[in-house]
Amino acid sequence: MNVSPNILFLTSFLGAFIVSLVATPAIISLAGRKQLFDMPDNHRKFHSHTVSSLGGVAIFFAYIIVTSLVVQPFIFGKWHYLIAASLLFFLTGLMDDLVELSSWKKLIAQLVPIAIVVIPGDIRLHSLYGLLGVNELSYGASVFVTIFSITFFTNAFNFIDGIDGLAGTMGILYTLILGICLSLTGNTGAACLAFSLMGATAGFLRYNITPARIFMGDTGSLLLGFTISVLSILFLNSYNWLPDISHRLYNERNAAIFILALLSLPIAVCLRVFTIRLGKGLSPFRADRNHLHYFLLDTGLSHIQAVMIILLSSLVITVSAYLLQPAGPSIMLLAATIVLMCIFTLVYLIRKKKLTQAATGKP
Repeated sequence: MNVSPNILFLTSFLGAFIVSLVATPAIISLAGRKQLFDMPDNHRKFHSHTVSSLGGVAIFFAYIIVTSLVVQPFIFGKWHYLIAASLLFFLTGLMDDLVELSSWKKLIAQLVPIAIVVIPGDIRLHSLYGLLGVNELSYGASVFVTIFSITFFTNAFNFIDGIDGLAGTMGILYTLILGICLSLTGNTGAACLAFSLMGATAGFLRYNITPARIFMGDTGSLLLGFTISVLSILFLNSYNWLPDISHRLYNERNAAIFILALLSLPIAVCLRVFTIRLGKGLSPFRADRNHLHYFLLDTGLSHIQAVMIILLSSLVITVSAYLLQPAGPSIMLLAATIVLMCIFTLVYLIRKKKLTQAATGKP
């Protein structure tokens, strides 16, 4: 039976949205009965009451159930590798949310599912499209670069899950844009994955907006970061010269820089935090408040205001790179870098001024 791709996309989104919307309050109720809560610490966790961190369970099951029904092997033959890896990520995140794994154990546990999609699944970067002067990659280099990239972004996305609604909002943005890009290349199966994950996250977000009734926890953030990474690679590998995509992203290098610009904010946040921690002789995985979202809260903004600023910043970076395509890929990359630096500098200066005023008592 031939079904319009647009119908599949809509079904993927709405199906996952409804399942997540129904499942999330049930998980909130179960967590309340079983006392499965994330306790506030008044340092990095600002909620004034106990909140469950099991929202990722609803996201996972909504995403898996719907994609298993919608995505057929003939439209996405590598789905079984991705579902196996997603299940392992779900178990890793769930264990961390319940018993809190050490950073190194969690990192090692992530490498197994990532290796599954990269090696037997053969979902990997075949080229760097001229970035850093590198084009085609050998098989060994391709495997290494892909595993490193997916691992890094998965944890970078996990880093932004620090305030109400932020990871969910950014997850919806990324899956929406990737879903559109994949659909324009004719990669219907991967686009269904994107729209399904978007729906599952949107259903959860209904209960995660301030004041949050539930958090997605590592169960959700690791799954989102991992899947967004894989979808990005699938898009780059499926880029073609079909008019629908080539009229919008002129060539593969522009497409690569566009995706890099889209995902640049969590990447930049992670690089900055890692640099600060290593510079102090600390573990790069040690928790602290050097994240952009905490800096925004320090300026006096609410959770919703901070989320909107980060969302708009990401959109400005992405749109700037997209509109500067005629100027060439180097200008696209430069523009994204300049916008990122301006955002971090402005937030840093405003925060510094606010903290100085609070310390001195001066208006």
